[in-house]
This record gives sequence, structure tokens and C-alpha cells, in this order.
Amino acid sequence: MRGRITKRSVDALRPHPTDDVFLWDTALTGFAVRVKPSGVKSFLCAYRAPGLHNARRRATLGPYGVLTVDVARAEAADVLARVRKGEDPARERAEARRAAEQDTVERLFAAYIEDGRGRFKLRTLEAFESVNRLYLTPYLGKLPVSAVTPRDVARMHAELRDTPVQANRCVSVLKSFYYWLERREMFGGRNPAKSVELYPENPRERFLSVVELAKIGQALRVAERLGLPPAPEHRERPRAPKRARNAGMFAPRLEPAYPPAVSALRFLLLTGWREQEALRLRWRDVGLDVGIATLPDTKSGKSVRALGAPALELLAAQPRVAGSPFVFPSPRDPSKPLEGIRRLWHAVRHEAALEGVRLHDTRHTVASLAVGRGYSVYLVGKLLGHRTAQSTERYAHLADDARKLMADDVSAVVREALESDPDTAHLAAPVVPLRGAR
Repeated sequence: MRGRITKRSVDALRPHPTDDVFLWDTALTGFAVRVKPSGVKSFLCAYRAPGLHNARRRATLGPYGVLTVDVARAEAADVLARVRKGEDPARERAEARRAAEQDTVERLFAAYIEDGRGRFKLRTLEAFESVNRLYLTPYLGKLPVSAVTPRDVARMHAELRDTPVQANRCVSVLKSFYYWLERREMFGGRNPAKSVELYPENPRERFLSVVELAKIGQALRVAERLGLPPAPEHRERPRAPKRARNAGMFAPRLEPAYPPAVSALRFLLLTGWREQEALRLRWRDVGLDVGIATLPDTKSGKSVRALGAPALELLAAQPRVAGSPFVFPSPRDPSKPLEGIRRLWHAVRHEAALEGVRLHDTRHTVASLAVGRGYSVYLVGKLLGHRTAQSTERYAHLADDARKLMADDVSAVVREALESDPDTAHLAAPVVPLRGAR
């Protein structure tokens, strides 16, 4: 069919059950929008290729929604202008895609990472680079992107089955990489990671008890005053057996832990923040007078966090290092933040006999304590900086425990009133709602 291509006319197009539907523009010859039976709409430009045979070409411009009508029309006009100069844009694209498809996964993944700088968060890029270095390059890196098959991806996935979460991440990253190739018209085949069935993941919900928190606090005090030996996984292995008479002579001497690292770990325990949110915290983003921290760039975007009185006291007592904008600066270069506190955390948890507890479990602990005390899932999400309620729903079942405690308290008061003497019933304990209950 023919007609003026506008947003209204494109929105009005409906797919045919078996055939593509085309709307050819009456204002720009060769400009069209195509509707697939699936309902996907995309813009294209048709022309006669210059040369002896005048072959008919179609250059796909992009999907509707990603491109507006005006942008697609401008791109179609550009294609037609190049044709009048004797060029063949569709053929050039096809040749470029064929050349790209013969390039290797390793080389093109590097281009994918480079293209993502400025669009992806730094932590996301670091995770992608790690997945590529440890898994994608060893398994698939030398293959041309066009040669990778679903069987290749499934084989890699199966060989990583002992770490199902990591296996699934490899497939997800690879799938995203191939979608990027398609969008850049560097790959025209079927995404080899699309049909791989992922392993079920059981999210870990490890919450620290009050007794376990006390053990961690005790270990932190020891680390702060005397120092702690490294956890077994971080201890250096002796290069050669030592003589019996030299045993113990060169044992490392304990030194107090780096104070900002201890403070950062305490801050994580008090707030439930993500590790990098705490370590990259800048003084300019902290409002000690109002008890608020404004984080400009987190996993969930800009986030405003309320700070409890103990966390504010910790920050107020934290000395400011000259020339450092960070609350917890690096010991080597104060102009940079602490890179990590995992070694300290592993030493502390080993001292507290809590092997296997992850640093991220401190975040789960804060959430569980808040929900268990009757605060709504919405408020807990705000406390932790969740973008959506779905991220906090994993703790919703703990609200049942809070309701049960409240029901026990209320029914006990009623029972006491029913069994008491009418003359003394006014002495029964009043019903006090659970703090923060909704």
C-alpha cells in the first residue's frame, strides 16, 4: 500500500498472519515501513543499484521505536543521495557484515566493551571483562562470531555447571554481545545464546543473628586494637620447608587494621549499603546535619539514603584526610577511595568463626531486621536503595514473623483481660502496636 508515512499511519498498521505488510511513502520514493507477521515494524529504503544490472536493493534502516519517522526519513534520504553518487549502501553493509562475521569473538568483544564505555556502569563493564577473560575467550574466543553455534554455548554452559550462577552469567553476557552485533549490523544469523536453558538459581538469604553480630563486633575491636592474622585463604604458602630450629622466627607480626577500612566495614553493617557505595562515598554527598546521604550514581541510579544515628556518629568521628574527597580513602593514594575490604572481612569472619558468610549478607541482615520489626517492604527498599519493590520482595516473608509476634502480644493481653477480675481489669497491659507496623 502507499501513503504518507507519519507516526499515526505507522501506529495504525496491523500485521498480516503470514506475509509482510509494506507502506510505501508517497513523499520520498523508496522509503517504506515494513510490518512482520510478528508485529515488529521497521523502516527500509529500496533503490536500484548503480551498474550494469540495476539490481533492486533494500537497505534496512532500523526498527520503529528506536528510530522515529523523521530520523528514518532523513536516513533514507541520505541512502538515496549516496546511490545518486554511484554508491551501493546495501551491498557495502552486507560486505561489511560478512567481514565482521569472520572476525573472532575475542576481537569483537573488545569492541563491544569499548562501545559500552559511557553507557554501562563501571562495575558492569568490569564484570563483563571478567566474564570474557575467564570464560568466553578460553571457550569461544578464537572462533569467528558466525561460527559459534548453540551447541558450543551449551557445552560451555554445561562445563560450568558446578558454578550455576556463573554459568548463567556467561550465557547472559554472550547473548547481550550478539544482540549488540545485530544492532550494529555485524551479524545476521541466529543468536547462539538465545535458546540455552539456564540453571535454576536459589538466591542465598543468610541473615546474621544478634549473637553473630556480637561476634563480628568483638572481632572488629580486636582488629582495630591488635590486628588479626589473614584468613586461611589469604595466607601466603611457604615456598620451602623451614628448618625446625628456625620455626616461628619469621612469623608475621600483627598490626592494627587500617582505621578507615574498619570504619567502612562498621558502616556497611550499620547501613546495609552495597560495598562500593560505601567505599566511594564522598564528603560532599553526606549531610551530617540532616542525616541524609545523596549518592549520585549507584546500581539503581541516583539514590537518597537516610542515615541512622549510629552511622552518623561513625561518620562524624571519621577524620578527614587532606586532599581526599572520600570518607574512606585509600592508604596508598588518599585521592582515591579504598579499593576493597574483602581481606579484612575474611579475617574478621574467620576470627568470629563465621566461615562462608559473605560481605553482601550484611545487607540481607539489615533488611531482615527492618522487615522483622514491622517496617513495610516499601520503606526497607528506600533504606537499601532498591529501584523497584521486586528487589525487596525476597524479604517480605519476614513480615509474617512480625505479624505473628504482634498477634501473640495482642492475644495475650486479651486473654489476660478475659481471665482477670472485673474490678482489676483496668490494670491489664494496654495493647501497644509494633513500632513501625503498617
